[in-house]
Amino acid sequence: MKQPLKIAFVVGTFPVVSQTFIVNQINALIDEGHDVNLYAYKKGELHTLHTSLHKHNLLNKVTYLKKNNPNHGIRFLEFLTWTLKHFFKIRWKRYFKTLNIFKYGKEAFLLSIFFAMEWSLIEDEFDIIHVHFAHNAKLISYLKSLGLFPEHTKLMTTLHGYDLIPSKSEFYKENYHTIFEQTNMFTVNSVYLKEQLLSVQPQLKHVAVLPVGLDTAYFTKTEQAVDNKFFDILFCGRLIKLKGPEIAILVLERLVQKGHTNVRLNIIGDGVLYDDIKQNIKDKKLETYVKLKGELTQDSIKNEMDNADVLIMPGIADPETGQMEAQGLVIQEAQAMELPVVVSDAGGMKYGVLPNESGFVVKANAIDAFVEALEQLIVDDNLRLRMGKKGAEFVREHFDNAILAKQLIDMYHMTLETNT
Repeated sequence: MKQPLKIAFVVGTFPVVSQTFIVNQINALIDEGHDVNLYAYKKGELHTLHTSLHKHNLLNKVTYLKKNNPNHGIRFLEFLTWTLKHFFKIRWKRYFKTLNIFKYGKEAFLLSIFFAMEWSLIEDEFDIIHVHFAHNAKLISYLKSLGLFPEHTKLMTTLHGYDLIPSKSEFYKENYHTIFEQTNMFTVNSVYLKEQLLSVQPQLKHVAVLPVGLDTAYFTKTEQAVDNKFFDILFCGRLIKLKGPEIAILVLERLVQKGHTNVRLNIIGDGVLYDDIKQNIKDKKLETYVKLKGELTQDSIKNEMDNADVLIMPGIADPETGQMEAQGLVIQEAQAMELPVVVSDAGGMKYGVLPNESGFVVKANAIDAFVEALEQLIVDDNLRLRMGKKGAEFVREHFDNAILAKQLIDMYHMTLETNT
């Protein structure tokens, strides 16, 4: 058995309700016996927390990276205070490197490099620094380019889609230059996103597809509440153009017009389109059939899935940026809960479904195709149940956190063994 690894996770904001995948990944690595340190640039909102945060008490383990104080005197005082406080823990060789004004000039003199490296100056040397989202890797890759991390420490950068918008490809070529140069391994959550990354930087050699995972022991169907009055269609995601919430309403409206008055659309999520959607529902007189649930905790989302009949994700390419859903973890969560899924072929969603087995993949913006797929599930309970069972089996085999953690660990070791 290989030795446990020492891993630094670097994220932007922590915690974030919509980024439970990061918590899941950290929990799974700790479960496997690895030493994980968590660092974030900003503190997130604490009023809505997922239970997964408490598994390894991550809120008490996160270190928030500090910005330089613009006041030179206060900055120097903070430097002295930190040094005295951690005097017997400091890794002095690394510490003095950050103060080398002959090599780093003004940045060392003004303590900019010291404060950028402070989070790693009292830690053992990391085997892997794993950064989620490319923009969060800019500082880390810059520090690595200066030679401030040990040679054996490797950098992994995971992109999720919001950091690789098609309309900004030319910008990324320059802005991500140091990240492309210093990252030893990139991971992306779908084939679609890998193609996007390679279109920006075709020379990248080490790009691996690693989907975002979930805890299938948690996302397990319980006794469904009996409500014969409605066939419940669930939409779950941020209320933005690329997620297609407006299309979901059009699909529901068409179903009602065709005589399916027992259908109900439950919309979970918040975002810039919330008020417009609320007004749209009122204008169309669909208040009986469409329920806006707002942003919910993971436990509440699971409960909604337990009582739903199908998940719909009618994503499109954003009209302004061309961005599309890279994976859509909620699609796997729903399948784990034995819900058939009906998704569009935009972006990477289609890679997380077994077409015609665990759900349907239809052309983006094709309202009639969505209606037809949903009608099959409305009139055929056996088909709905069969697809639900197949989806749960599919997700357990390919998207469970424990399985993906083992794949990630293999990628870590592969990265440590490479010379680039």
